Amino acid sequence: MYEHPTVYKGPDGSYFGYSVDFYQASPDSNTISVLVGAPKANTSQPGIVEAGAVYYCPWPGLPDSCRQIPFDGSNNRMIKVNGSREPLEFKSHQWFGASVRTHKGKVVACAPLYHWRTVKVHGEKDPVGTCYVAVQNFSAYAEYSPCRTNDPDPEGQGFCQAGFSVDFTKEGMLVVGGPGSFYWQGNCSSLRLSFAMIS
Repeated sequence: MYEHPTVYKGPDGSYFGYSVDFYQASPDSNTISVLVGAPKANTSQPGIVEAGAVYYCPWPGLPDSCRQIPFDGSNNRMIKVNGSREPLEFKSHQWFGASVRTHKGKVVACAPLYHWRTVKVHGEKDPVGTCYVAVQNFSAYAEYSPCRTNDPDPEGQGFCQAGFSVDFTKEGMLVVGGPGSFYWQGNCSSLRLSFAMIS
């Protein structure tokens, strides 16, 4: 029985601890840390409410030693529709950090309730979900959103919620679950990560 547990604290109301995984920067590193998802956390993203976040917590560490990992610091992307600028995506309440997984220095964190403007003219938005991958000890990031396609609405990929579950294979291939695709039949998408896609 471990008599001296490490206790971490996150922002109030952030659902800190909704997901968790251990992280080792490299195979020859003796340092292990803990990654903790907080899908209702607020971030510094302008105009975004409760985007969700993932925290890096040294282990062992103090309750307030966790720091937020800067996977995405941007606002919603915009498009021009009939002469006015309107959001193309919707990151508020997207539940980023609902799932977190690591594999040999790679980290993936997902936002299954991320919404995308599937029909450009009328402004319909669907919860396609999205994920971000980090490598090189959080110095490079890339987005992976397999259901952000031209096949919207429930009968296609519109309600996919990609990133509801996520994991790596032993070989390091990324596998993302999307339970809402094709009238909730669901699907899995896989991706072999390369440094070319990450910047």
